[in-house]
Amino acid sequence: MIVNFLKWIQEFLNSNIGLVTFVVSFLVIYLYAKQKADKKRDAASLILQEIRFAEQCIRTYLEKYQYQLSDRLLPTNSWNDNVHIFINNLDQTELDLINRFYSKTAYIDVLIGKISDFKNAPIQMGQTVTPSQSVVIGSPPMSGGQPAPMVVPFDPLFNTQNTLASVSQSVEQIYNTPAGEKLKRIAKRKWYQLV
Repeated sequence: MIVNFLKWIQEFLNSNIGLVTFVVSFLVIYLYAKQKADKKRDAASLILQEIRFAEQCIRTYLEKYQYQLSDRLLPTNSWNDNVHIFINNLDQTELDLINRFYSKTAYIDVLIGKISDFKNAPIQMGQTVTPSQSVVIGSPPMSGGQPAPMVVPFDPLFNTQNTLASVSQSVEQIYNTPAGEKLKRIAKRKWYQLV
């Protein structure tokens, strides 16, 4: 019985080669389109997660003015690898908004890394460690006409900290913008939705 069934299948396939070719071609095209849709959906989900995490870290910083040196705002940067996937889904201004967000957030990671490197620099033998160095600068002249030296504490991370604060305050939150909403719609597509 099984042998007869297998012979029938073989005869059917041989006599309907055009139909078989059409079905196989359709399946190949469908699987290719589904793979692209799945990749776009997965990339959108990952990008949204990165945006949400980075925005949360920045909001926490703006409340406390301190980042955790062990954390990175963008442990991965999926946007740079997948921006080409979303060209047809996002407007030019939305793409620019997300690009600026990722650029500034990546720069914040660089600044946090510099601060971490400085704070974790090895101490060499004989090196004096102070919380801040001092700089002697001239001050207005005293009654004798000679400027009196003035000792001012100097923080070697002062410029880095100021830049970090400035960049952190300039980052636009994008999770709840139209660009973020479009990414959310893409991320929530069902497995059977190709477009």
